[in-house]
Amino acid sequence: MKAVETANNKGKNIEALTSTIAYEIVSKGILNESEINKLLGVLTNNGVYAMWVYAQANFKNEKISEFARRIEEIPPLSDFSKDEGTPKESKRIERVNNNLREISENLPQLLLLKQLLEKTLTYARYHAKASGDKK
Repeated sequence: MKAVETANNKGKNIEALTSTIAYEIVSKGILNESEINKLLGVLTNNGVYAMWVYAQANFKNEKISEFARRIEEIPPLSDFSKDEGTPKESKRIERVNNNLREISENLPQLLLLKQLLEKTLTYARYHAKASGDKK
């Protein structure tokens, strides 16, 4: 599985990667508990693309850009993003949009991404609860 190999090549397994991203989402103030819960609800009920559209519609540009930067580290999204270098913040959102459309054409990759995003947001929710961030 290419996505798992990519994560391992970076020196982190999937579990370490998702827990690190979850911790950063909360500790760097990218999302609060309420926002995490809403994203997790949309992701679980309606899928990856619906979660991304919801985030774009409800978060300010700075917040969505930081969230995009974090989720681009998650395979298989990271496989599409690594060859394109580091974009300007304004181009990052567009790149995630395009990469999500490409991933949606490959069902196994889409299901893997959904599962890893659910895991990441679930971990982030527990980090937020533990830190007492309920904004």
